[in-house]
Amino acid sequence: MVRSWYQISTCIYLTRTGPITCRNYARLGYQRLTRGVYGHVPDTSGLDDYNARRIRFMTQVRAITAPYAGSAVALFGATALQALGVALPARLENWDSYHLLVPRGAYQPERRSVIVHRASDFNVWRRSNELTFLNPVDHWAQLRGSQDELIEVGDGLVRRQHPLLTTRQLRHRLGDLAGAYGIDAVRRAARWVVPGTDSLYETRLRLIIIRAGLPRPAVNLPVFVPSVGRTYHLDLGYEAERIGVEFDGLIHVGNRRQMEIDAVRRRDLQDAGWYLISVTASQLANPAQFLQPLERALILRSHRQSP
Repeated sequence: MVRSWYQISTCIYLTRTGPITCRNYARLGYQRLTRGVYGHVPDTSGLDDYNARRIRFMTQVRAITAPYAGSAVALFGATALQALGVALPARLENWDSYHLLVPRGAYQPERRSVIVHRASDFNVWRRSNELTFLNPVDHWAQLRGSQDELIEVGDGLVRRQHPLLTTRQLRHRLGDLAGAYGIDAVRRAARWVVPGTDSLYETRLRLIIIRAGLPRPAVNLPVFVPSVGRTYHLDLGYEAERIGVEFDGLIHVGNRRQMEIDAVRRRDLQDAGWYLISVTASQLANPAQFLQPLERALILRSHRQSP
């Protein structure tokens, strides 16, 4: 089972509270998380690299914000999005620096690797697990990425599972922020945002297909297979032509049970007349490997559908 950062209890102690200090923390089995803040680093054994790194990151975020509990300090930019569970493109990830937003004139947090932003006032969108966030669109607008990278993040805000916003809420907030710094770039990206994706790789794959001049595929297309009475969801699909395109992240390699489930799923879809194309991460860098077979399949199957 994958454990979320908030499912792992981390006791945070400040030097000023008394029980744990710079003199006794090591003897009592605690670690120094940041200046004047001590706690236990959660056990991440058995977790994949991403979730282990995320838990360590969240432990540090809690430690950095702990001295300012009760004051108007919010997570900001990439730090907030990562804390909210939004997957960022590798170039925009930042697991070693922490962005905080504080009101002008307020005390500035003095911590290593803390980057402070100031605002006259700001509207709190959510407080969760002692952390404060602005609207995710506000954090999105702080990123300095390419248009495709911003689209990948935008899709992550309206993802299929546990979306942070609806498409309507996202566009409403974009309207509220008209004229704000960085908002024009995300407004352009928002035109390409589609709800219902499960990963930024699916978004990347969709953009490659569209920009190659091929028809726009449906996202997370539900396919009912009558012979087995089950509905499967394809990452990308063309319903009329019965073509599915799926990103293969190889996350199930070594998991025999899951590999068998995937094999049965693929066979059921193929028996129902679906043509499936799997795309790996390396092929995203060389799209011709899957774009040419996809184009041929669309042509052949479009002709088959014609009278």
